[in-house]
Amino acid sequence: MCRIISYNIHSGIGRDKVQDYRRIGQFLAESGADVVLLQEMDTRPSERAIERDIHDICAGNAFKLVPSPAIQEASGWYGNAILTRFNVRKQETFDVSQEGRQPRNVQIVELQTEKGPIRVVNTHKGLKKLERRSQFAMLHEHLANRLKSDPVPLVLAGDFNEWQFFTRAFRGLDNLLNQQKVGATFPSQFPLFSLDRVWTSDDITVINCRKLRSKRTRVFSDHLPVQLDIRLPDKLAPRD
Repeated sequence: MCRIISYNIHSGIGRDKVQDYRRIGQFLAESGADVVLLQEMDTRPSERAIERDIHDICAGNAFKLVPSPAIQEASGWYGNAILTRFNVRKQETFDVSQEGRQPRNVQIVELQTEKGPIRVVNTHKGLKKLERRSQFAMLHEHLANRLKSDPVPLVLAGDFNEWQFFTRAFRGLDNLLNQQKVGATFPSQFPLFSLDRVWTSDDITVINCRKLRSKRTRVFSDHLPVQLDIRLPDKLAPRD
């Protein structure tokens, strides 16, 4: 079994106004996650060392961090990141930024598990409806081409910022992948909106998918984390 968590960590700032990557990193390590898709990782504040932020979110040596900055400044970076216990085979960042809006990207990382490769896709979409529609279309086209030319078991997750209760925004992705039922994840203290979502390819067996709601997760961020337990197909050969 492989455990994947997707988590918008709100720059490490909890609802108690405390910025603390260490407590989030320890929580993730204790959760048994093999892979964590982070949104809103922020190393820019000059009063903190980037190395310390990374050490804390990785819970020491529990994970390796693969960064995917959407914003790069002299003091640090802000954007997506993936924590993993597996070896990284390939990584790329796909820009979906829209003119006049905050930079956004899609992080794609291929990992080598004990059963073979898995491709994890991490993203954080925009706040405006038209912005998101364009980003969803770009993501769909990119993944459709990738699945056709280089099929590998795939998990897509992140903060999609889709506030509408009866949205049709995900029709393309739903035709391409299998959306998993998660439920409302925002705001963490009283979830009303299903902002954090997960899709899987047909060759992945989903054992469990759920939001993690506890005393800690209600405080650590304004989003609840989502946990996905999966089984990869048997006899996947390593890829060059």
